[in-house]
Amino acid sequence: MIELTYFENLSPQVISTLIVIGVLALVFILVGIKVKKLDPHKTPKGFILLCLLLVEMFNKLARGYVKEKPFRFFAPYLFTIIVFLALANTISLFGLTPPLSNLGVALSFSILTFIVIKIAEFKYIGVIKKIDGLLGPVKPIAFLMLPINLIGEISTPFSMGLRLFVNVMGGTVIAAMVYTIFHWTAGIFAGVLLHAVFDIFFGLIQAFVFFMLSTVSISMATDA
Repeated sequence: MIELTYFENLSPQVISTLIVIGVLALVFILVGIKVKKLDPHKTPKGFILLCLLLVEMFNKLARGYVKEKPFRFFAPYLFTIIVFLALANTISLFGLTPPLSNLGVALSFSILTFIVIKIAEFKYIGVIKKIDGLLGPVKPIAFLMLPINLIGEISTPFSMGLRLFVNVMGGTVIAAMVYTIFHWTAGIFAGVLLHAVFDIFFGLIQAFVFFMLSTVSISMATDA
């Protein structure tokens, strides 16, 4: 007998990630269809207006750091990152496990951001100029500067991923400790407050911090 066990080994964090991706994909498709049908002579209303205001706020913020040409190329990635992290870091409010409480999921963002930064550097700075920067301004000690600069190149995006994991996981552990210590009645009231702080406030803050670090890194990488 054939047994279908495709999802047996998926962790709760990965399942939450797939749910977030599915929800965002559906929302983006529906909003895109609605926006295409908008009458340019009428003011949009409701959820569509909120989405347009959110995109406009994002554009103004990111354009303050990234030049216009690189911005048009990397804006979809940056916007997707901040929207995904904002939802992923607050998804525990709906009874799901935060995706970023899994180190592998958190580090995957580091790897993706690292690749995007390298693409930006090679596209707008060039391979030769990048290698020259890694060797340092004083060529006689290039053999010392090269490994130091390489460590710095790799450590920055990975530290961003570890920041996401530690903050989300820390909030989950503290909330679990409160439930355990105060048991049911007091634990419920304290848990509501902790969820408001860690899941909403700190979760959105961490999404914004990762977005800003990615934006600044791309800005530096495209500043030829």
